[in-house]
Amino acid sequence: MSGLPRSGLRARLGLGEFIPIERRIDKHPWLATAALGGGALATVAEVFVPDLTFLALAVTALLIGYAFSPKDEVTGLTLLLSLTFLLPANLVIAPLGQAGVPSGLLATGLFLIWFFLRLAPDLGTDRRFQPLRVLVLLAVVSQLASYAAGQIRGLSALEASGANSGLLGELSAIGVLLYTADTLRDIRAVRRVLTRVTMGAAVLAFVAALQFFDIVDLSKMIRVPGLTVHESTADFVQSRDGFNRVAGLATHPIEYGVVLSMALPLALHLALTAQRHKPARWTIVAMIAGGIPLSVGRSAILATGVALLVYLGSVRLRALLNLLPFAIAGFVAVQAGAPGLLTSIKGLFTNAGTDPSIQGRTDDYAAVFGLWQHHPFFGIGPGTYVPKLYRVLDNEYLYELVTVGVVGLAVGLALFGTGYSLARRVHRSAPSADARGMGQALAGSIAAAAVAAFTFDAFGFAIMFITTHLLIGCAAALWRVSVRDVPDAQLQPPSWISRLANQSWHPV
Repeated sequence: MSGLPRSGLRARLGLGEFIPIERRIDKHPWLATAALGGGALATVAEVFVPDLTFLALAVTALLIGYAFSPKDEVTGLTLLLSLTFLLPANLVIAPLGQAGVPSGLLATGLFLIWFFLRLAPDLGTDRRFQPLRVLVLLAVVSQLASYAAGQIRGLSALEASGANSGLLGELSAIGVLLYTADTLRDIRAVRRVLTRVTMGAAVLAFVAALQFFDIVDLSKMIRVPGLTVHESTADFVQSRDGFNRVAGLATHPIEYGVVLSMALPLALHLALTAQRHKPARWTIVAMIAGGIPLSVGRSAILATGVALLVYLGSVRLRALLNLLPFAIAGFVAVQAGAPGLLTSIKGLFTNAGTDPSIQGRTDDYAAVFGLWQHHPFFGIGPGTYVPKLYRVLDNEYLYELVTVGVVGLAVGLALFGTGYSLARRVHRSAPSADARGMGQALAGSIAAAAVAAFTFDAFGFAIMFITTHLLIGCAAALWRVSVRDVPDAQLQPPSWISRLANQSWHPV
């Protein structure tokens, strides 16, 4: 458990201590009234003002969820995940253009909250050593240096706009990382955040299934006053090999598939360790696993393989054998529901040599290196590699190399490495079995994100951007509460490899 005082922040904000209370809607008439009123309002809106239907339902659901949930540090992340997973990716605040994605702006708000909490030591945020905080400082320095290098180079109007948007995006990333790493108070809080991530992924899978089978496209129906459709940011339904290649509410099918792949090991861990609501946990697993093939893409399959390889390597053999029949049943269900889909996905790998998209990705290297060699250390400036001026890059690492240089790329790689290593440290050392499994699941998710970033410009997509930084922050928070703040005597003993290394370096 963390050594942080649980009363400081909540008392200052008037939230008080969290006392778990079993609530039933029939014992709270006002909640039932709110639910019925919201449903009636949505029905009226569907008839007279269709654009307000989703807003009425969403506000009602959020109010009821808020009433049933504890009011603590997880609340801010719940709101962030709600905006991330429940709104179509092409809805933005018009004056801000593509930078006006609601989830990104709220992530910036989380940075301001974190900054405010750091100003007063008695507010209860973590103030001991945190590796992720050091890495964030390095990221800030490298981004500012890259921004200055771009200004010295001279920017066109499009590049200058991209540079400013790039700095705003960096602020959003910092907000998610620091707020998550420094405010989550215990293992239960981390688990609650991961539960919400899997629920959001299940929503994406549900919307995508409706698109795949041509039932209804909810991405075109969800509209919110104050938000407008950005014409160039999303293509929810494409076509490949005679199948609908769907994205749910994500910007692109690749983003959709990779995010589901990252959520799969988390959902598996939550289902395997659930003490209650087991049918709901396994339903989420089935929805996520069944939704991955609907992206009809290589990236999702590759990311799924990496995520499961890392996570399932720590699962007991008995559990793996219990999962095997369900995995086989899943393949049969996909083949029966969409005949030929699995064959089509297999062909994406066997025919990769003749795929134009593979050739396009290969051509990216020559284009990037030709520009990068003139700006090797700090790049041409964050956000300045605009497709209208250059080309679309399907590789996040190439994008970072050309925009923020080798220094910024090193920091980006260190971000993935730090998140993965902290998660693995939890798996090796935490005294709690739940924390150990959670750490390994996070390691699988972060590894999947790192590998998938080779196949598309990952951080140019809002859901992928928020989810990746949130999970890295969760890994840092989990390390803090389950390893750093636990007495050494309670930690798991080091592996035999570590003991052998220590003996070899420190002979008696």
